[in-house]
Amino acid sequence: MRLSWSAVCGLWLLAGCSDVLVLQLQTGPQAFDVSADGLAIPDALRGADGQIASVPCGPMGVCPTDAAVPITCEAGFCDPAPRTLSFPLGDVVDFDVLASGGRVLLRHIDAIEIVEGAYSVSVNSMTVPLPETELFWGPEGASDVDPAMGVVRIGTVPSIAAMTTVDGQLALDAAGVSLLSDYLVNTSRRIRFFARTQVDLEPGQPVPAGALSASVNLRVRITGTVLR
Repeated sequence: MRLSWSAVCGLWLLAGCSDVLVLQLQTGPQAFDVSADGLAIPDALRGADGQIASVPCGPMGVCPTDAAVPITCEAGFCDPAPRTLSFPLGDVVDFDVLASGGRVLLRHIDAIEIVEGAYSVSVNSMTVPLPETELFWGPEGASDVDPAMGVVRIGTVPSIAAMTTVDGQLALDAAGVSLLSDYLVNTSRRIRFFARTQVDLEPGQPVPAGALSASVNLRVRITGTVLR
């Protein structure tokens, strides 16, 4: 993914001669890709019609499986177990760098708030829908979606239908946004973003194929005092 900060969207001085400054910025599109390669199923479950075959489990409940592709016996048929896909969104994001994009140096930052977020799906050849995707933020040292590393959910991208491109608004998590604001002001300006979704394939669905390209764009409000 390429991470590029956009130009300042708005810049206002408050209350006449006050040194208080509010910057309205956008992060710019932060892209991520999802591929059906991570949803492979055993050949024994690939039907000739391009769908996941309905293979009876038999009286012993035995299904073709391996360590990478768990298959369970559900309601008498072999059913691929839900698969979790998680991935980082780019590199470390430095909010001091973002603030300096306004070409005005701040002596002190009082607040950093995520105001809203949007998503855009530009390419989608996936033959199966992508369920709701959770978005997370974490400290600079975090490497995965793990609460033990301080990673916190910040919002969600709604389910995306197969073979469909769409734009929309993120559903932000108020608690996660508040924790992020506190962290950015009081602990560190440098964080990482992550995404996670879980795909549950079932017999009768199309065999997973294709790929999806999407991006997330966050609008940020930074309040501080001007360096003179």
